[in-house]
Amino acid sequence: MLELKHVSVGYSGHVVLEDVSLALRPGRVLVLLGPNGCGKSTLLRAMAGLLPPLGGEILLDGKRERHSREAARRLAYLPQSRAVPSITARRMVLHGRFPYLSYPRRYRREDYEAVDRALRLADALELADRPLPELSGGQRQKVYLAMALAQETETILMDEPTTYLDIRRQLETLRLVRRLAEEGRAVALVLHDLCLALTTADDVAVLGEGKLLALNGPEEIYRSRVLDRMMGVRLDRAAGPGGWRYFCELPEEG
Repeated sequence: MLELKHVSVGYSGHVVLEDVSLALRPGRVLVLLGPNGCGKSTLLRAMAGLLPPLGGEILLDGKRERHSREAARRLAYLPQSRAVPSITARRMVLHGRFPYLSYPRRYRREDYEAVDRALRLADALELADRPLPELSGGQRQKVYLAMALAQETETILMDEPTTYLDIRRQLETLRLVRRLAEEGRAVALVLHDLCLALTTADDVAVLGEGKLLALNGPEEIYRSRVLDRMMGVRLDRAAGPGGWRYFCELPEEG
């Protein structure tokens, strides 16, 4: 379990968020929501161990040390964007197996099998032998998702995993997120689409004004109207075949 206790994060001493306490629990999806610049990605980077907190502590399975190979076998991170090296998609996904390799790196049969499983889950197997620079933004996003899946960790952090994807691929990706949680993994996402977020999440953390404004289930978050206030929209919903369907509109002027 990944746990944040009174955490403050920022850059060069500048605090972006302060006093954030929350936990990622196995079998649940946590979605971070809030306006642009509120610190969602910054907080996720700190959770991934890539940015030291300015205050408080972040524990992975009760331990502070998260830069070891063992920690990399328990937590995977999909950033919002990354470099595009001139290698094939399969070679990129193999990078997700680094925590399991000794030096010098020699891939084993189980590594290639894990990569093929991850490519298949991310619907990217047909891209395996294509160079990354030749792929579209959406295709590369599927490859990066596969790399995170190939790490085969108990906890997965994803920053805007639906970026560049068309609506069908977005829905498929979020269905995969639900499947990962049902398998017992803890998943945290940064999303901008409130409607998709509320139908995907078990828990919603609303960030804004330099702090954690609310942490609750989608129903409670919807009823609190905190998203309306922070995002400047009118959030509404209607009953659908599989549950609530959310939609947003601009509030009336005047």
